[in-house]
Amino acid sequence: MLARSVKVELPRRVVAFYLLCSLVALLWLVASAVSVTKSMIAHHAEDELISYLRHAAAQTTIDLAVNGDVNLQSLVERFARERQLLFCGFVGGDHTYVAHSLKRRVGQPHRIDNGITTRHDEIELVRYSSGSLRIREYRTPIQIDELAGRLIVARAEPSVDETLEVTSRHAFVVLCGPPLIVALCGFTLYRLVSPMAAVDSQLRQAALAPTLADVELSPINSRSPSVLGWNRIVHNFPHESTPTALGQRLSDAVQSLRQTKSDDVLNSLTDGVAVSDQDGTITFANQSMAAMFASGSQPDSLCGKDVASCLGLDAEEEVRSALFDPDLFARHVVEELERGADEAKQFLRIARTPIRAADGAGSPGHVWTVRDVTQQKLADAMRDEFLDNATHELRTPLANIKAYAETLSMGDSLDVESQKEFCNTINSEATRLARFIDDLLSVSSMEAGSLTLNKQGVDLERIFSEVIGKVKPQMDQKRLKFETIFPAKYPQARLDKDKINVALVNLLGNAAKYTPEAGRVRFEVKITNSEIRIEVEDSGVGISEEELPRIYDKFFRSSNPLVQEVTGTGLGLSMAHEVIKLHGGAMTVQSQLGEGTTFITTLPLE
Repeated sequence: MLARSVKVELPRRVVAFYLLCSLVALLWLVASAVSVTKSMIAHHAEDELISYLRHAAAQTTIDLAVNGDVNLQSLVERFARERQLLFCGFVGGDHTYVAHSLKRRVGQPHRIDNGITTRHDEIELVRYSSGSLRIREYRTPIQIDELAGRLIVARAEPSVDETLEVTSRHAFVVLCGPPLIVALCGFTLYRLVSPMAAVDSQLRQAALAPTLADVELSPINSRSPSVLGWNRIVHNFPHESTPTALGQRLSDAVQSLRQTKSDDVLNSLTDGVAVSDQDGTITFANQSMAAMFASGSQPDSLCGKDVASCLGLDAEEEVRSALFDPDLFARHVVEELERGADEAKQFLRIARTPIRAADGAGSPGHVWTVRDVTQQKLADAMRDEFLDNATHELRTPLANIKAYAETLSMGDSLDVESQKEFCNTINSEATRLARFIDDLLSVSSMEAGSLTLNKQGVDLERIFSEVIGKVKPQMDQKRLKFETIFPAKYPQARLDKDKINVALVNLLGNAAKYTPEAGRVRFEVKITNSEIRIEVEDSGVGISEEELPRIYDKFFRSSNPLVQEVTGTGLGLSMAHEVIKLHGGAMTVQSQLGEGTTFITTLPLE
């Protein structure tokens, strides 16, 4: 009777605990899903809309300066369509709509009777109600020589009912799936622990019996490794009569099992781990330690060797002095070791910790851990270089804008042509600044995995013409021979026009920047039945074979002095490569140092 009650105690206890934890997790999931989803959607929508409004304001300012208000109506309709806005409009100085995505509101006054107003830098946010809708309206001023008006975009806030409606579409899977999985896991867990309950029952009998001779140990019918181990113990010791000997053998068997498990865990770590005695001789090393310091040999090959010699530390080296200082043997010490040079340079972080017994008392010997931090060091160096370049890229246009603006405000005697030249310079520097900020935003989207495409039917000939128009001034400034080869006819294609435009401008811009004066750049487009093949070839400085695998890394710039002389951020190729991949295409590179580079891009035809 006692054995039977013990047999079911362990499975019931484990299953009850498992079901309780699962039920709490399920309730937490259901209770938080609606509120978390609603807040995340609202937060993401606001950040995205503010970023897009700045972009739209820049386009509107440029269009007003060039074309006046001729294209305003088409602009606001496009803005509303691209971001699925509630509406988009342009309010003139008389507070009436000059253009509106809802054409019936053109000419009507812009007025809000009640609302809560907040500001995000130059953008004004007004929250108000219109009927059953809660509306967020964002306004930003449009200035050319003076305030030309305000660009307004609006979006309806997601209501609780809408959020619940979206959530309810997946309610069946969300609510019914977890209970079924929990039930299946509970049944499986019960089957797994039932053999252990039999072992637990016999061990409890052994604990309650006066002597082990009064206990009959019997094998258990199961293929579980733990139960098979128990059966081996039972078969190997069927006639043991002294409790001390049996207990010792059981203890040895358990200790051996623990040691094996510990060795497996340590050998699975990516960090190198070693144990040394008080003299610094290695008594244990895991697989990673052997791979680092024994050229892939077995861990046993390090046992018996001196730690300092395995790490390759010289007698005069400062790292060795800190790690093997007798006054620091009772303390935790961490040092960094630099090995190799140039491309083969490696950084290792070495930590030495004194061994502590279970009761907290110290015991002779140390545990050594070695971690390869080379990639972290390289990333830190790339980040610092990027910050330096970014500071320059931001400071230079801002300084030029400020200088020309101050000259315009103070120079009453400037002629009209000089004023136009100054204004063009300010506009050019502002465009440069906006392009750099757009690159940063695109990289941020790439890292977050939120960079998306807006594919639509495009005119390939027009795209290539726009790209050439943007890079031609760079080519002419350096007196480069710019050769363009295009097919006679272009097929229909579905692409994200803006992103493809940016990718090609980056490729051609790099070719112009890193090609010496009077060099050559070739831009060729080939059309096949299934793809568009674009080749950008230059006679520039080229890329070394060692650096070719890293050219698409964010913020990476070549160590070539000819490249370092040119200002750059290391974002262009990374962004172009990501755009081509999102379109389902591929980008390859062929380069030879000092002879030039060829980028080959293929885009599938849909």
